[in-house]
Amino acid sequence: MLKMIDVLEQNLVQNFTHSLNTHTSQFDELVNQGILNSSDSALEKAMISFFNRADAIELAQALDIPAERIQILKTGIALKDDQSLADTAKIVTLCLALETDSLTQLDISDCLKDFPI
Repeated sequence: MLKMIDVLEQNLVQNFTHSLNTHTSQFDELVNQGILNSSDSALEKAMISFFNRADAIELAQALDIPAERIQILKTGIALKDDQSLADTAKIVTLCLALETDSLTQLDISDCLKDFPI
């Protein structure tokens, strides 16, 4: 199983947790650039690995990715095009958060504590 941390540039992965805690538009640009600079075949394999998870569809829906876009992403094709890049970035960010255990390090507001993450 190919992980996103193996696909993206080491610099992006190393600074991911810090960038996630101080989310800025630069963070979005770094993720997008990391995706665009990654190997097409490695990104495709990592995306297919994500969608092999039992809960992948539910996770993608929770990221507000429409069903028709999910079907396109599941194929692993056209992950970097203008229409798919934002959705690809959502999944890449989630994968990085899961792979680096960053979700446990986030400071979550008390009013959101009852929502599942």
